[in-house]
Amino acid sequence: MYFKKYPNAANFEFVHHIEWSGNRGSATVNDFIAGGEPGVKNIRVTRYDYAEDVYRLTVESQDWPKNYARSELAFPEPAEQSGLTELEISESFEIALRDRNKKILLKSAPLAAFGVCGGRSLFQFERFPEDRFYGMGEKMLGLELSGKFTKYWNTDVWSDFDLPVAHEGHPDPLYVSVPYVIIKRGETYIGLLMDNPCATFMSTTDSVSIADQMEADVKPRSVLTLGAENGQPNLIILYGPSLPELTRKLQRLVGLTPLPPAWALGYHQCRWGYQSMDCLRYLDAAMNRYEIPCDGLWLDIEYMRGYRVFTFDPQYFPEPEKNVEEIQKSGRRVVPILDPGVKAEPGYEVYDDGNEKGVFCKNPQGRNFTGLVWPGLTVFPDFSLEKTKTWWTGYVKHFAERGITAVWNDMNDPSTGSVLNTDMLFNEGRDAHDLFHNQYASEMAKATVEGFRQARPEERPFLLSRSGFTGCSKYTAIWTGDNVSNYHYLRASLACSLNLALSGVPFNGPDIGGFGGDTTPQLMRDWMKAGFLFPFCRNHSIINSRAQEPWMFDQSTMAVLREYIQLRYRLRPYLYNLFVAQAECGEAILRPLFYDFVSTDELPLDRIDDQFMVGPWVMQAPFIDEKLECRDVVLPDARWYALNAAQWLNGKQRIQVEQDQSRTPLYVREGAVLPLALNQGRDFSFSAADVEFHVFLNRDSTIPAETSYVFDDGISFGYQRGERSELQIKAEVNAGRLRVQTELVRDGYGPCRTARLVIYGDFEQVTVNGQATTIQAAPVRFAGQDQPCTVVQF
Repeated sequence: MYFKKYPNAANFEFVHHIEWSGNRGSATVNDFIAGGEPGVKNIRVTRYDYAEDVYRLTVESQDWPKNYARSELAFPEPAEQSGLTELEISESFEIALRDRNKKILLKSAPLAAFGVCGGRSLFQFERFPEDRFYGMGEKMLGLELSGKFTKYWNTDVWSDFDLPVAHEGHPDPLYVSVPYVIIKRGETYIGLLMDNPCATFMSTTDSVSIADQMEADVKPRSVLTLGAENGQPNLIILYGPSLPELTRKLQRLVGLTPLPPAWALGYHQCRWGYQSMDCLRYLDAAMNRYEIPCDGLWLDIEYMRGYRVFTFDPQYFPEPEKNVEEIQKSGRRVVPILDPGVKAEPGYEVYDDGNEKGVFCKNPQGRNFTGLVWPGLTVFPDFSLEKTKTWWTGYVKHFAERGITAVWNDMNDPSTGSVLNTDMLFNEGRDAHDLFHNQYASEMAKATVEGFRQARPEERPFLLSRSGFTGCSKYTAIWTGDNVSNYHYLRASLACSLNLALSGVPFNGPDIGGFGGDTTPQLMRDWMKAGFLFPFCRNHSIINSRAQEPWMFDQSTMAVLREYIQLRYRLRPYLYNLFVAQAECGEAILRPLFYDFVSTDELPLDRIDDQFMVGPWVMQAPFIDEKLECRDVVLPDARWYALNAAQWLNGKQRIQVEQDQSRTPLYVREGAVLPLALNQGRDFSFSAADVEFHVFLNRDSTIPAETSYVFDDGISFGYQRGERSELQIKAEVNAGRLRVQTELVRDGYGPCRTARLVIYGDFEQVTVNGQATTIQAAPVRFAGQDQPCTVVQF
């Protein structure tokens, strides 16, 4: 696979005429086979119109008889009139999306909408200078993606790229393939998704370089290109019109992210090198000693017996069930790694059983395909087969029954080490490698989650994966792979996670502190302050590198790390409710600023890649450059409470904020009611019925503050049976007085046991449900700062 070479549009023949009959069209292109006579290729096009302004174009030919994608897309109901738009396709195969006023919102390139080059295909659309592009799945190419040429092919980055590129450059492609692009045209948003599991590519650039040495002398072509090196062309068009509406439509299409267990939203500690019960006991005790709340202790490959999957090394885990139970009595979860590779060793049960059942991938000679990864000679389950997924599920179920409550899938790109992966065939050797490569991890995740569901049918599963494909968020969270302990990766992690979230994978995050190389105290502080509210929060590092546990740094650094880990736990009820909204309607969790606010010439929010929103109410503006002592912070159009400065600020302005080793620029939007846990110190328990509500209004506020706080047990599926409560809170300011109304609108989990209000304003009187309350003015420690607040019990 060539990562820096792309099909050239000059080699494509474009369809210029198509005959339509209803929603089906037919066309022909030349079909030349080397050594044979020129012929023609028949092409059949089908269009599908759905409700909610969603459209699909499918192209079939002898090269593309079926769609091999397993993304399990959930389309809206078919509709003759989609909604706000209409898709037109002419007899010359020109594509135009128009609004109700016939204004063109999206138009194909003139006489070059769809092209064919053998088994390759591409779509082209007009592109304008003012267009902005986002999404594109997992990319280290920045937040705004104009001027890019990118490919989709899941890689093992450190194995597939030279280390200088992997460590300091912009390796592309990465581990997760979601060929989806967002077009921002003014304040209108359109999404284009290729539902094709083969190697796909996109271009948002006019320029073409020759060996990265000079620009090619070619006529600029202002087009957006979406193409594939193989596989049936399936193009899906989604119309917003706003970015939130577009994101929710995409998420419903690819699959809503199931509500995870609350412990998965905690802090997690991992290192390649944790291998024994002694390591776990040490970590458990140290977390308690240094008052670091932590939900998960993670094991990398060293815990296994010779890297054999589904085993524990008896030298380090003599009684695995009892060993795991010992740690988990503290409430922390033990999370081991599960790689797909199976050591090719007769006598090893997993290998022998898989061989007997015929579940491993074949090579062109009909034998087991053999790669070289951690166990040495390694075979790979063929997850394209239902029998293989059933087989794998059985082993995961048995593994879970030993006390394991979650695992993480690595090397599932799939990584085959130094062995050429094109010889790794699927569907019992009948399907070429590229038809399933990008889907391998997602199908493995599906089988893994099913094993936990069978072992613990009443407990929500949690799985983390390095690789994935469109729709993978239905089964797994994603960590953004093997990063490096430097500021280049810290900065890149923000845009990478934001675009991945906009591409239908909201549960994601990088390894905090960096995986490869030696971190520094300053980098560790800055990374934790930037990432402590990312949906997934894990500290992970490579073997033989500097230790990254919080207590392995100086006292001041450890204090900062502890402060922000504890702050994550205080804010976990807020994060949990963001996941509830994602599970119910596809609302984004991590968001760029222009998701919630309009970008203007004065404040170009669509170009700001070092600030972001966590849900609709919390904004972060971290320091992510090593030598930066002061930074610009853009305050969008709202009033903001600066937690780092304990003061109210007006929006629609830029401010200067100085670097502070112990605090980070953190802002809450006026009108917020943030639910916070009562956890203190090392406490990592989840008690959703014990909560305080931080009300961000002051005497000058002219808007209400309101929230619907949803709470349940945080672990079971009981909420699906109605075992969930919802408390609505609304607060309004009138003549220096604050009036608060609360209503328990659902009581399936009972009322709040402990509740209080923390108000960020000085009021003459506070009433709750019409009753005057006792006001207590008291500083409240929050976000590393004493906040002048009013506290009210109710």
